Amino acid sequence: MANEFSGKVILVTGASGTVGSQLCEHFLNLGATLCAQVNTGTLAARENLHLLRVDFSTPNAAGAIIQSAIDAAGKIDFLINNAANQEVHSFGETTSEDADRIFHTNVSIPAELIALAAKSNVQVCLNISSIEANSARPGHAIYGASKAALDSLTRSAGQELAPMRTLGLRLGLVGKSGIDQAWPEGVNSWKNSAPLARYARSTEVAGIVEFLLSSANAWATGTTYDFDGGISAKANW
Repeated sequence: MANEFSGKVILVTGASGTVGSQLCEHFLNLGATLCAQVNTGTLAARENLHLLRVDFSTPNAAGAIIQSAIDAAGKIDFLINNAANQEVHSFGETTSEDADRIFHTNVSIPAELIALAAKSNVQVCLNISSIEANSARPGHAIYGASKAALDSLTRSAGQELAPMRTLGLRLGLVGKSGIDQAWPEGVNSWKNSAPLARYARSTEVAGIVEFLLSSANAWATGTTYDFDGGISAKANW
């Protein structure tokens, strides 16, 4: 695939996490300029990396993120809504405050960013979703519902905000340092369930994101892709 990203500006939210930091590294290596939104985390300084420290809980956070990116880099070519709140709450004990907090990060802020992106001549918006949008897991009822809502935003934005393309990527389990030791039961359950019998590497996520943003995928909008080692293709009975 030809490198289309040299000189482009990419805004990534939640940039200090496993996926977000890998996306930044991947596209920096392709010659892009990265505007990396973080809350409490950080990233090592690199040329063409602009750190945007904007807390989602502050008033007009979405507007501040977009304006900060434009002030830093002059434009935004691509937006990746990657930030997420994955709090675990059992269904019967989830409060409205819990739900509001999760939906604010996973739905409300992305919705504002998508709308502002379309007004800022962004070419492609990619929403990082989860397979839990389509499959229930104990403790993740509100998180899963928020990701289902994000998938709905992807469909609606694809219809209403063209020519900006809006896409989604539903991720399965993505490995990170120490996950096998910290969560052995979850990792083993995943490996036993997924047809490809392993979790994703963050570098693989960056690779599929590069394709989704590229002109090779230029006729796609309003759709969300599964990237989960085949687990969503399995029968549920």
